[in-house]
Amino acid sequence: MQTSELKQIIRNIKFLVLDVDGVLTDGSLYYSEKGEHIKRFHVRDGQGIKLAQSYGIEISLISARQCAIVINRFSELGVKHIYQHCYDKGKKIKELCTELNISINNVAYIGDDILDVPVLEIVGLPVCPKDAHPSAMSKAKLITEAKGGNGCVREVIDLILKEQGKMTL
Repeated sequence: MQTSELKQIIRNIKFLVLDVDGVLTDGSLYYSEKGEHIKRFHVRDGQGIKLAQSYGIEISLISARQCAIVINRFSELGVKHIYQHCYDKGKKIKELCTELNISINNVAYIGDDILDVPVLEIVGLPVCPKDAHPSAMSKAKLITEAKGGNGCVREVIDLILKEQGKMTL
């Protein structure tokens, strides 16, 4: 895709939807002796989410896994649209677009694996972290420099805000 086309798509983004494992985390699953889940999130991704929200960009998380830690962390950041144990992410995004009155063409989605492929095929800006599975990467219009869980979400948010003239870097 040509840079001018990509820039035009980015200028129109109003809604950023994020997978969790492999995007907001490095994809590792940590368990304590008692079976508790432990996840590591990058603080810059959280700051980026707050920045995006402050400039009117809607944020949603959609994950096939379910973990209370996700609710705790992202509720703390003010994310209102958190969906877990969701295997038809495309259907959920379409429902959210209808609810929020946002065109699917104005949606950026960051995903990293095969469950994300159907979503990456329908949104305006499909994005993958640089360590995503090849099946997902083949559908991306943008691949981040950062790996999942290492600031890739902030990288995309900074790019969106910069291209929309909302923030200079």
